[in-house]
Amino acid sequence: MDVAARSGPGAHPAPASAVPASGGSGEVPAARAAAHDEAARDEAPPTSHIVTELGLRLTDGEGALHGHAQVTPHLCVPGTSTLRTSVLATWADVIAGTVVGEALSPRIPLTLDLEIQLYAQARSGARIGVAARLLKVGRTVVVSETRFHDEASGAPLAVALISFIASPNPRDVFPEGFPRAWGNPPLLAQPLADRVGGRIVVPGTFEMARRPDGLNATGAIQGGLVSFAAEEAASSLVAGPVVVEAMNVRYFRPISTGPARAVAEGDGRFSVVRITDVGVGKLSTVATVRLTDPA
Repeated sequence: MDVAARSGPGAHPAPASAVPASGGSGEVPAARAAAHDEAARDEAPPTSHIVTELGLRLTDGEGALHGHAQVTPHLCVPGTSTLRTSVLATWADVIAGTVVGEALSPRIPLTLDLEIQLYAQARSGARIGVAARLLKVGRTVVVSETRFHDEASGAPLAVALISFIASPNPRDVFPEGFPRAWGNPPLLAQPLADRVGGRIVVPGTFEMARRPDGLNATGAIQGGLVSFAAEEAASSLVAGPVVVEAMNVRYFRPISTGPARAVAEGDGRFSVVRITDVGVGKLSTVATVRLTDPA
């Protein structure tokens, strides 16, 4: 969602990919909310945002919101020319979150779950087209579908199904309506792993900090970057380069303190990844990740 013109950690309305921290009722205790708001004010506004640097550009289309992006080497799995699936997941979260955000405006959408499946692997240099539409608008849950294709050949690349709810926190609104335009932000100038700044602690465990240029509209780590953590943890179980061919991510609570620690358990081809907000010691996200060889 193209909103780099807004400053501050709450200014990038990539969907807030986590349900509220309190779980059942969805209400945030007043003391915790006040502390979070104070911390957010103390953070220096980022000059750019990791998600906008991934290069997705949005355009209106009949019956759907459309977009396009160029696959650059910095977006690819290290040691390959294959696009990271976590980048597709991030783009899907952004464009679907925009469609849902406009439907729920002025309330901010929270991502409940994100599933992405590959038809084929996208290569560096390819121009990717994307379209997102609503499948179901219920009283509580909104479901979206996002499809990716190669603009040169028209061949399908991936499909993502994402469910959202409106944030129950009364502070989580855009009074002027859900923003869309990002202007023309800079593109990623280094490999995504370096830009995110995380690290492999041991094989199967990846950790990354909560940083102002990687947050969503509610001040938590953006949901696509959470999927990146799952991708890194699962891939680190394998010696050589691998590509995520399917991933299902379920968001339980926001990672609002950090760091995020992703721990993968599996055989190197299929993993269950549990992601914890280390700062509060709470499980935030669970993902299943299936890997394959680069094409």
